[in-house]
Amino acid sequence: MMEQPQINRRYFLEAEQIASRLPAFFERRNLKSLFTNLFLFQDLGMTILIAVLDTVRIGDHSQYIQDDLIHQLKTDLGGRPVYLSNSTGIRYVILLSALPKLPRSIELPRDIPNGMVSLGMRFDGQLINMPWSKLGHLLIVGMTGSGKSSLLRSIALQAIRNGIQLALADIDQTTFAMLEGHPLLFGSIATSPQEALDLIRKALGECDHRAAMYKSMPDYPENIDEYNTLAVKAGKEPLTRIIVMLDESSSVLKAMGGGSGELAGKLAELGWRGRKFGIHFIFGAQEFTKDLVGAVREQVNMAIAFRVKPTSAQMAKAIGCTNAHRIPANRPGFAIIDRFGPMQSYFVPKTLLIGSGSIIHEALTELERNLFLRAIESSQGRLSQSRIIEWGQTSQIQARKLQESWALRGWLSKDGRKDNSFSLTAKARDLLTNRQTQQTPTNRHEPPPTDRQTVQTDRQTTFNRPLTA
Repeated sequence: MMEQPQINRRYFLEAEQIASRLPAFFERRNLKSLFTNLFLFQDLGMTILIAVLDTVRIGDHSQYIQDDLIHQLKTDLGGRPVYLSNSTGIRYVILLSALPKLPRSIELPRDIPNGMVSLGMRFDGQLINMPWSKLGHLLIVGMTGSGKSSLLRSIALQAIRNGIQLALADIDQTTFAMLEGHPLLFGSIATSPQEALDLIRKALGECDHRAAMYKSMPDYPENIDEYNTLAVKAGKEPLTRIIVMLDESSSVLKAMGGGSGELAGKLAELGWRGRKFGIHFIFGAQEFTKDLVGAVREQVNMAIAFRVKPTSAQMAKAIGCTNAHRIPANRPGFAIIDRFGPMQSYFVPKTLLIGSGSIIHEALTELERNLFLRAIESSQGRLSQSRIIEWGQTSQIQARKLQESWALRGWLSKDGRKDNSFSLTAKARDLLTNRQTQQTPTNRHEPPPTDRQTVQTDRQTTFNRPLTA
Protein backbone atom coordinates (compact mmCIF):
# COMPACT_ATOMS: atom_id res chain seq x y z
CA MET A 1 0.00 0.00 0.00
CA MET A 2 1.59 3.28 -1.08
CA GLU A 3 1.35 6.21 1.31
CA GLN A 4 -0.28 9.37 -0.01
CA PRO A 5 0.86 12.69 1.52
CA GLN A 6 -2.65 14.12 1.63
CA ILE A 7 -3.77 11.57 4.23
CA ASN A 8 -2.17 11.43 7.65
CA ARG A 9 -0.02 8.31 8.12
CA ARG A 10 -1.89 7.50 11.33
CA TYR A 11 -5.06 6.88 9.31
CA PHE A 12 -3.23 4.48 6.98
CA LEU A 13 -2.05 2.47 9.97
CA GLU A 14 -5.57 2.44 11.49
CA ALA A 15 -7.05 1.36 8.15
CA GLU A 16 -4.59 -1.54 7.93
CA GLN A 17 -5.45 -2.64 11.48
CA ILE A 18 -9.17 -2.57 10.72
CA ALA A 19 -8.62 -4.51 7.48
CA SER A 20 -6.83 -7.25 9.43
CA ARG A 21 -9.59 -7.43 12.08
CA LEU A 22 -12.60 -7.64 9.75
CA PRO A 23 -12.18 -11.37 8.83
CA ALA A 24 -12.16 -12.48 12.49
CA PHE A 25 -15.19 -10.32 13.24
CA PHE A 26 -17.32 -12.02 10.58
CA GLU A 27 -15.97 -15.49 11.32
CA ARG A 28 -17.08 -15.20 14.97
CA ARG A 29 -20.61 -14.70 13.63
CA ASN A 30 -20.40 -17.58 11.15
CA LEU A 31 -20.42 -15.19 8.21
CA LYS A 32 -18.15 -15.17 5.19
CA SER A 33 -15.60 -12.38 5.11
CA LEU A 34 -15.52 -11.53 1.41
CA PHE A 35 -14.80 -8.03 0.11
CA THR A 36 -14.10 -6.74 -3.38
CA ASN A 37 -12.13 -3.67 -2.23
CA LEU A 38 -11.27 -1.36 0.62
CA PHE A 39 -11.10 2.38 -0.03
CA LEU A 40 -9.44 5.03 2.11
CA PHE A 41 -10.21 8.61 1.16
CA GLN A 42 -10.88 12.12 2.41
CA ASP A 43 -14.12 13.98 1.85
CA LEU A 44 -15.91 16.85 3.60
CA GLY A 45 -12.97 17.16 5.98
CA MET A 46 -13.30 13.52 7.09
CA THR A 47 -11.06 10.50 6.58
CA ILE A 48 -13.20 7.47 5.73
CA LEU A 49 -12.58 3.78 5.18
CA ILE A 50 -15.11 1.94 3.01
CA ALA A 51 -15.28 -1.86 2.85
CA VAL A 52 -17.20 -3.11 -0.21
CA LEU A 53 -18.89 -6.47 0.38
CA ASP A 54 -18.65 -9.09 -2.38
CA THR A 55 -22.39 -9.78 -2.63
CA VAL A 56 -21.98 -11.94 -5.74
CA ARG A 57 -19.86 -14.53 -3.95
CA ILE A 58 -21.78 -14.27 -0.67
CA GLY A 59 -25.27 -14.62 -2.16
CA ASP A 60 -27.90 -13.96 0.49
CA HIS A 61 -26.55 -10.95 2.37
CA SER A 62 -29.57 -10.17 4.57
CA GLN A 63 -27.59 -10.94 7.74
CA TYR A 64 -24.90 -8.44 6.75
CA ILE A 65 -27.23 -5.44 6.88
CA GLN A 66 -28.84 -6.01 10.28
CA ASP A 67 -28.72 -3.09 12.71
CA ASP A 68 -27.35 -5.26 15.50
CA LEU A 69 -24.42 -6.38 13.34
CA ILE A 70 -23.54 -2.76 12.54
CA HIS A 71 -23.70 -1.98 16.25
CA GLN A 72 -21.45 -4.96 17.08
CA LEU A 73 -18.94 -3.92 14.41
CA LYS A 74 -18.84 -0.42 15.87
CA THR A 75 -18.13 -1.89 19.33
CA ASP A 76 -15.47 -4.25 17.97
CA LEU A 77 -13.68 -1.30 16.32
CA GLY A 78 -13.41 0.62 19.55
CA GLY A 79 -16.52 2.75 19.14
CA ARG A 80 -15.64 4.21 15.77
CA PRO A 81 -18.76 5.35 13.86
CA VAL A 82 -19.86 2.71 11.33
CA TYR A 83 -22.56 3.32 8.73
CA LEU A 84 -24.18 1.08 6.14
CA SER A 85 -24.55 2.16 2.52
CA ASN A 86 -26.65 -0.06 0.28
CA SER A 87 -27.50 2.32 -2.57
CA THR A 88 -24.97 0.72 -4.96
CA GLY A 89 -24.02 -2.58 -3.36
CA ILE A 90 -23.28 -3.22 0.30
CA ARG A 91 -20.62 -1.00 1.84
CA TYR A 92 -19.48 -0.49 5.42
CA VAL A 93 -18.50 3.15 5.93
CA ILE A 94 -16.07 3.53 8.84
CA LEU A 95 -15.18 7.02 10.05
CA LEU A 96 -11.54 7.27 11.16
CA SER A 97 -11.32 10.99 11.89
CA ALA A 98 -13.47 13.14 14.15
CA LEU A 99 -16.94 13.96 12.88
CA PRO A 100 -17.08 17.61 11.73
CA LYS A 101 -19.59 19.83 13.50
CA LEU A 102 -22.21 21.97 11.84
CA PRO A 103 -23.33 25.28 13.37
CA ARG A 104 -26.59 24.96 15.28
CA SER A 105 -28.16 27.87 13.44
CA ILE A 106 -27.43 29.61 10.14
CA GLU A 107 -29.33 32.39 8.43
CA LEU A 108 -30.31 32.43 4.78
CA PRO A 109 -27.60 34.31 2.81
CA ARG A 110 -28.69 37.42 0.96
CA ASP A 111 -26.41 36.80 -2.03
CA ILE A 112 -27.50 33.42 -3.37
CA PRO A 113 -26.83 33.55 -7.15
CA ASN A 114 -29.79 34.32 -9.38
CA GLY A 115 -31.53 31.23 -10.69
CA MET A 116 -30.26 29.13 -7.78
CA VAL A 117 -31.95 27.73 -4.69
CA SER A 118 -29.95 26.95 -1.55
CA LEU A 119 -31.04 24.24 0.89
CA GLY A 120 -28.44 24.47 3.63
CA MET A 121 -24.83 23.88 4.63
CA ARG A 122 -22.76 20.70 4.51
CA PHE A 123 -20.14 19.58 7.05
CA ASP A 124 -17.33 21.31 5.14
CA GLY A 125 -19.10 24.69 5.18
CA GLN A 126 -20.11 24.55 1.53
CA LEU A 127 -23.68 25.54 0.66
CA ILE A 128 -25.95 23.10 -1.13
CA ASN A 129 -26.90 25.26 -4.11
CA MET A 130 -28.59 24.08 -7.29
CA PRO A 131 -30.50 25.59 -10.21
CA TRP A 132 -34.28 25.69 -9.75
CA SER A 133 -34.56 23.51 -12.85
CA LYS A 134 -32.65 20.74 -11.03
CA LEU A 135 -34.73 20.85 -7.86
CA GLY A 136 -37.41 18.61 -9.33
CA HIS A 137 -40.09 17.41 -6.89
CA LEU A 138 -38.98 17.52 -3.28
CA LEU A 139 -40.04 15.64 -0.14
CA ILE A 140 -39.43 17.17 3.30
CA VAL A 141 -40.35 15.03 6.31
CA GLY A 142 -39.95 15.71 10.00
CA MET A 143 -41.65 15.96 13.36
CA THR A 144 -43.17 19.17 14.69
CA GLY A 145 -40.37 21.50 15.77
CA SER A 146 -37.66 19.70 13.79
CA GLY A 147 -37.13 22.51 11.24
CA LYS A 148 -39.36 21.31 8.41
CA SER A 149 -41.55 24.42 8.28
CA SER A 150 -38.54 26.75 8.42
CA LEU A 151 -37.04 25.03 5.36
CA LEU A 152 -40.36 25.37 3.53
CA ARG A 153 -40.36 29.10 4.32
CA SER A 154 -36.73 29.34 3.21
CA ILE A 155 -37.57 27.86 -0.18
CA ALA A 156 -40.67 30.08 -0.47
CA LEU A 157 -38.61 33.19 0.29
CA GLN A 158 -35.99 32.25 -2.29
CA ALA A 159 -38.72 31.59 -4.85
CA ILE A 160 -40.09 35.09 -4.23
CA ARG A 161 -36.63 36.59 -4.63
CA ASN A 162 -36.45 34.88 -8.04
CA GLY A 163 -39.92 35.99 -9.13
CA ILE A 164 -41.29 32.43 -8.99
CA GLN A 165 -45.00 31.93 -8.36
CA LEU A 166 -46.16 30.00 -5.30
CA ALA A 167 -49.15 27.67 -4.99
CA LEU A 168 -49.47 27.06 -1.24
CA ALA A 169 -51.51 24.68 0.91
CA ASP A 170 -51.31 25.39 4.64
CA ILE A 171 -54.04 23.53 6.50
CA ASP A 172 -52.93 24.63 9.97
CA GLN A 173 -52.33 28.20 8.71
CA THR A 174 -49.07 28.47 10.64
CA THR A 175 -46.41 28.16 7.93
CA PHE A 176 -47.45 30.53 5.13
CA ALA A 177 -50.20 32.70 6.65
CA MET A 178 -48.02 35.81 6.37
CA LEU A 179 -47.98 35.44 2.56
CA GLU A 180 -51.76 35.75 2.13
CA GLY A 181 -52.43 38.21 -0.68
CA HIS A 182 -48.83 38.20 -1.94
CA PRO A 183 -48.63 39.23 -5.63
CA LEU A 184 -46.68 36.08 -6.53
CA LEU A 185 -49.33 33.67 -5.25
CA PHE A 186 -50.70 31.41 -7.98
CA GLY A 187 -54.01 31.40 -6.10
CA SER A 188 -55.39 31.81 -2.61
CA ILE A 189 -53.62 29.77 0.07
CA ALA A 190 -55.48 26.47 0.48
CA THR A 191 -56.59 25.92 4.09
CA SER A 192 -58.67 22.75 3.68
CA PRO A 193 -58.16 19.38 1.93
CA GLN A 194 -60.75 20.29 -0.71
CA GLU A 195 -59.03 23.61 -1.42
CA ALA A 196 -55.73 21.74 -1.74
CA LEU A 197 -57.33 19.48 -4.36
CA ASP A 198 -58.67 22.54 -6.20
CA LEU A 199 -55.19 24.07 -6.15
CA ILE A 200 -53.68 20.95 -7.74
CA ARG A 201 -56.43 20.95 -10.37
CA LYS A 202 -55.58 24.56 -11.15
CA ALA A 203 -51.89 23.64 -11.53
CA LEU A 204 -52.85 20.85 -13.95
CA GLY A 205 -54.93 23.35 -15.87
CA GLU A 206 -51.84 25.53 -16.14
CA CYS A 207 -50.03 22.50 -17.61
CA ASP A 208 -52.69 22.34 -20.33
CA HIS A 209 -52.35 26.07 -20.97
CA ARG A 210 -48.58 25.89 -21.24
CA ALA A 211 -48.77 22.83 -23.49
CA ALA A 212 -50.78 24.91 -25.95
CA MET A 213 -48.22 27.73 -25.70
CA TYR A 214 -45.38 25.28 -26.40
CA LYS A 215 -47.25 23.98 -29.43
CA SER A 216 -47.66 27.48 -30.87
CA MET A 217 -43.95 28.19 -30.63
CA PRO A 218 -41.61 27.33 -33.54
CA ASP A 219 -38.90 24.73 -32.94
CA TYR A 220 -41.26 22.83 -30.58
CA PRO A 221 -39.70 23.46 -27.13
CA GLU A 222 -39.65 20.52 -24.73
CA ASN A 223 -39.17 22.38 -21.44
CA ILE A 224 -39.66 25.80 -19.91
CA ASP A 225 -36.05 26.90 -20.45
CA GLU A 226 -36.26 26.16 -24.18
CA TYR A 227 -39.64 27.91 -24.41
CA ASN A 228 -38.42 31.03 -22.60
CA THR A 229 -35.33 31.32 -24.79
CA LEU A 230 -37.55 31.23 -27.89
CA ALA A 231 -40.08 33.58 -26.32
CA VAL A 232 -37.48 36.26 -25.58
CA LYS A 233 -36.15 36.05 -29.15
CA ALA A 234 -39.71 36.46 -30.41
CA GLY A 235 -40.39 39.41 -28.10
CA LYS A 236 -42.94 37.46 -26.04
CA GLU A 237 -43.35 37.29 -22.27
CA PRO A 238 -41.40 34.39 -20.73
CA LEU A 239 -43.14 31.94 -18.42
CA THR A 240 -42.41 31.90 -14.69
CA ARG A 241 -41.82 28.75 -12.70
CA ILE A 242 -44.46 27.66 -10.20
CA ILE A 243 -43.67 25.92 -6.93
CA VAL A 244 -46.57 23.98 -5.41
CA MET A 245 -45.92 23.60 -1.67
CA LEU A 246 -48.12 21.43 0.56
CA ASP A 247 -47.39 21.58 4.27
CA GLU A 248 -48.70 18.69 6.41
CA SER A 249 -49.48 16.91 3.15
CA SER A 250 -49.72 13.48 4.82
CA SER A 251 -52.78 14.55 6.84
CA VAL A 252 -54.30 16.20 3.75
CA LEU A 253 -53.82 13.06 1.66
CA LYS A 254 -55.26 10.92 4.44
CA ALA A 255 -58.36 13.11 4.58
CA MET A 256 -58.75 12.79 0.78
CA GLY A 257 -58.61 9.01 0.52
CA GLY A 258 -54.90 8.27 0.91
CA GLY A 259 -52.91 6.75 -1.93
CA SER A 260 -56.02 5.69 -3.85
CA GLY A 261 -57.81 9.04 -3.48
CA GLU A 262 -58.30 11.72 -6.12
CA LEU A 263 -55.77 14.10 -4.59
CA ALA A 264 -52.99 11.48 -4.70
CA GLY A 265 -53.89 10.71 -8.30
CA LYS A 266 -53.85 14.37 -9.33
CA LEU A 267 -50.53 14.91 -7.56
CA ALA A 268 -49.03 11.94 -9.39
CA GLU A 269 -50.25 13.40 -12.69
CA LEU A 270 -48.75 16.78 -11.79
CA GLY A 271 -45.54 14.96 -10.95
CA TRP A 272 -44.98 13.46 -14.38
CA ARG A 273 -46.39 16.42 -16.32
CA GLY A 274 -45.30 19.44 -14.34
CA ARG A 275 -41.52 19.57 -14.62
CA LYS A 276 -41.42 20.17 -18.37
CA PHE A 277 -43.72 23.16 -17.83
CA GLY A 278 -41.72 24.57 -14.92
CA ILE A 279 -44.16 23.40 -12.24
CA HIS A 280 -42.63 21.61 -9.23
CA PHE A 281 -44.22 20.35 -6.03
CA ILE A 282 -42.77 20.16 -2.54
CA PHE A 283 -44.25 17.92 0.17
CA GLY A 284 -43.96 18.82 3.82
CA ALA A 285 -45.06 15.81 5.85
CA GLN A 286 -44.54 13.76 9.00
CA GLU A 287 -45.12 10.44 7.19
CA PHE A 288 -44.59 9.34 3.60
CA THR A 289 -45.72 5.76 3.06
CA LYS A 290 -46.87 4.08 -0.14
CA ASP A 291 -50.35 3.44 1.26
CA LEU A 292 -50.71 7.10 2.14
CA VAL A 293 -49.35 8.82 -0.97
CA GLY A 294 -49.74 6.19 -3.70
CA ALA A 295 -47.99 6.78 -7.03
CA VAL A 296 -46.77 10.20 -5.90
CA ARG A 297 -43.88 8.48 -4.17
CA GLU A 298 -42.26 7.53 -7.48
CA GLN A 299 -42.32 11.19 -8.60
CA VAL A 300 -40.08 12.50 -5.80
CA ASN A 301 -36.60 13.42 -7.04
CA MET A 302 -35.00 14.29 -3.72
CA ALA A 303 -35.85 13.67 -0.06
CA ILE A 304 -34.88 15.61 3.07
CA ALA A 305 -35.54 14.17 6.52
CA PHE A 306 -35.39 16.12 9.76
CA ARG A 307 -35.88 14.29 13.06
CA VAL A 308 -38.59 11.64 12.71
CA LYS A 309 -40.20 9.33 15.25
CA PRO A 310 -38.41 6.04 16.06
CA THR A 311 -41.42 4.25 14.56
CA SER A 312 -40.65 6.04 11.27
CA ALA A 313 -37.09 4.71 11.03
CA GLN A 314 -37.97 2.34 8.18
CA MET A 315 -39.77 5.14 6.32
CA ALA A 316 -36.67 7.34 6.57
CA LYS A 317 -34.49 4.46 5.37
CA ALA A 318 -36.82 3.80 2.42
CA ILE A 319 -36.45 7.39 1.17
CA GLY A 320 -32.66 7.28 1.51
CA CYS A 321 -32.38 9.21 4.80
CA THR A 322 -31.22 6.46 7.14
CA ASN A 323 -30.82 7.36 10.85
CA ALA A 324 -33.09 10.42 10.69
CA HIS A 325 -34.79 9.02 13.79
CA ARG A 326 -31.51 9.43 15.67
CA ILE A 327 -31.22 13.17 15.09
CA PRO A 328 -31.23 14.78 18.58
CA ALA A 329 -34.33 16.71 19.63
CA ASN A 330 -32.14 19.70 20.50
CA ARG A 331 -30.89 20.07 16.91
CA PRO A 332 -33.70 21.79 14.97
CA GLY A 333 -32.69 22.46 11.39
CA PHE A 334 -30.36 19.46 11.21
CA ALA A 335 -31.42 17.09 8.44
CA ILE A 336 -30.27 14.30 6.14
CA ILE A 337 -30.60 14.60 2.34
CA ASP A 338 -30.67 11.40 0.33
CA ARG A 339 -28.38 13.02 -2.26
CA PHE A 340 -25.89 14.89 -0.06
CA GLY A 341 -26.02 13.45 3.45
CA PRO A 342 -26.18 15.57 6.64
CA MET A 343 -26.81 19.32 6.45
CA GLN A 344 -27.92 22.26 8.58
CA SER A 345 -30.84 24.08 6.97
CA TYR A 346 -31.42 27.81 7.26
CA PHE A 347 -33.36 29.46 10.03
CA VAL A 348 -35.95 31.75 8.43
CA PRO A 349 -38.10 33.72 10.88
CA LYS A 350 -41.65 34.35 9.76
CA THR A 351 -41.07 38.11 9.79
CA LEU A 352 -38.81 37.78 6.74
CA LEU A 353 -41.82 36.79 4.63
CA ILE A 354 -44.02 39.68 5.77
CA GLY A 355 -44.48 42.27 3.03
CA SER A 356 -43.96 41.93 -0.69
CA GLY A 357 -41.98 44.56 -2.55
CA SER A 358 -39.02 44.50 -0.19
CA ILE A 359 -38.67 40.73 -0.53
CA ILE A 360 -38.98 40.77 -4.29
CA HIS A 361 -36.27 43.41 -4.45
CA GLU A 362 -33.71 41.09 -2.92
CA ALA A 363 -33.48 39.28 -6.27
CA LEU A 364 -31.09 42.07 -7.34
CA THR A 365 -27.45 41.56 -6.49
CA GLU A 366 -25.13 44.50 -5.89
CA LEU A 367 -23.67 44.04 -9.40
CA GLU A 368 -27.13 44.08 -10.98
CA ARG A 369 -28.19 47.11 -8.96
CA ASN A 370 -25.09 49.08 -9.93
CA LEU A 371 -25.37 48.17 -13.62
CA PHE A 372 -29.08 48.99 -13.78
CA LEU A 373 -28.60 52.37 -12.07
CA ARG A 374 -25.73 53.27 -14.38
CA ALA A 375 -27.77 52.26 -17.43
CA ILE A 376 -30.56 54.62 -16.33
CA GLU A 377 -28.15 57.47 -15.60
CA SER A 378 -25.84 57.07 -18.62
CA SER A 379 -27.69 55.40 -21.49
CA GLN A 380 -31.45 55.94 -21.02
CA GLY A 381 -31.83 52.41 -19.69
CA ARG A 382 -29.98 50.66 -22.52
CA LEU A 383 -27.78 47.80 -21.35
CA SER A 384 -25.77 46.13 -24.11
CA GLN A 385 -23.26 43.36 -23.60
CA SER A 386 -20.40 45.81 -24.22
CA ARG A 387 -21.68 48.05 -21.42
CA ILE A 388 -22.01 45.08 -19.05
CA ILE A 389 -18.39 44.13 -19.84
CA GLU A 390 -17.12 47.70 -19.34
CA TRP A 391 -19.16 48.67 -16.28
CA GLY A 392 -19.23 45.31 -14.55
CA GLN A 393 -15.68 44.19 -15.37
CA THR A 394 -17.02 40.88 -16.71
CA SER A 395 -15.98 38.63 -19.57
CA GLN A 396 -17.93 38.49 -22.82
CA ILE A 397 -19.34 35.05 -21.91
CA GLN A 398 -20.44 36.30 -18.47
CA ALA A 399 -22.03 39.40 -20.01
CA ARG A 400 -23.99 37.31 -22.50
CA LYS A 401 -25.24 34.97 -19.78
CA LEU A 402 -26.26 37.89 -17.56
CA GLN A 403 -28.12 39.59 -20.37
CA GLU A 404 -29.95 36.38 -21.29
CA SER A 405 -30.84 35.73 -17.64
CA TRP A 406 -32.21 39.24 -17.14
CA ALA A 407 -34.26 38.99 -20.32
CA LEU A 408 -35.79 35.70 -19.17
CA ARG A 409 -36.65 37.26 -15.82
CA GLY A 410 -38.41 40.16 -17.52
CA TRP A 411 -35.82 42.77 -16.52
CA LEU A 412 -34.57 43.48 -20.06
CA SER A 413 -36.42 43.61 -23.36
CA LYS A 414 -35.63 44.62 -26.91
CA ASP A 415 -36.90 48.13 -27.60
CA GLY A 416 -37.81 48.84 -31.22
CA ARG A 417 -37.68 52.57 -30.51
CA LYS A 418 -34.04 52.26 -29.49
CA ASP A 419 -32.48 50.36 -32.42
CA ASN A 420 -33.90 47.08 -31.08
CA SER A 421 -31.30 47.13 -28.28
CA PHE A 422 -31.83 45.65 -24.84
CA SER A 423 -33.26 48.14 -22.34
CA LEU A 424 -34.43 47.95 -18.75
CA THR A 425 -38.11 47.14 -18.31
CA ALA A 426 -40.55 48.74 -15.88
CA LYS A 427 -40.18 45.64 -13.70
CA ALA A 428 -36.44 46.22 -13.30
CA ARG A 429 -36.98 49.90 -12.53
CA ASP A 430 -39.56 49.01 -9.89
CA LEU A 431 -37.06 46.73 -8.18
CA LEU A 432 -34.65 49.65 -7.95
CA THR A 433 -37.15 52.17 -6.60
CA ASN A 434 -38.58 49.73 -4.02
CA ARG A 435 -35.19 49.10 -2.43
CA GLN A 436 -35.41 47.47 0.96
CA THR A 437 -34.09 49.60 3.82
CA GLN A 438 -34.49 47.09 6.64
CA GLN A 439 -31.20 45.40 7.54
CA THR A 440 -30.88 41.68 8.15
CA PRO A 441 -28.68 40.53 11.06
CA THR A 442 -25.25 39.32 10.03
CA ASN A 443 -24.75 35.57 9.96
CA ARG A 444 -21.66 34.75 11.93
CA HIS A 445 -21.53 31.23 10.48
CA GLU A 446 -22.03 32.22 6.85
CA PRO A 447 -19.29 30.84 4.55
CA PRO A 448 -17.95 32.67 1.50
CA PRO A 449 -20.44 32.77 -1.41
CA THR A 450 -20.14 29.74 -3.65
CA ASP A 451 -21.89 28.16 -6.61
CA ARG A 452 -20.47 24.75 -5.79
CA GLN A 453 -23.09 22.14 -5.20
CA THR A 454 -20.84 19.34 -3.99
CA VAL A 455 -17.26 18.92 -2.92
CA GLN A 456 -14.93 16.70 -4.92
CA THR A 457 -13.01 13.98 -3.11
CA ASP A 458 -9.51 15.16 -2.24
CA ARG A 459 -7.77 11.81 -2.40
CA GLN A 460 -8.76 8.19 -2.75
CA THR A 461 -6.46 5.24 -2.16
CA THR A 462 -7.38 1.67 -2.97
CA PHE A 463 -6.17 -1.32 -0.98
CA ASN A 464 -5.12 -3.62 -3.80
CA ARG A 465 -5.89 -6.84 -1.97
CA PRO A 466 -9.45 -8.12 -1.33
CA LEU A 467 -9.98 -9.66 2.09
CA THR A 468 -11.01 -13.29 2.17
CA ALA A 469 -11.78 -15.61 5.02
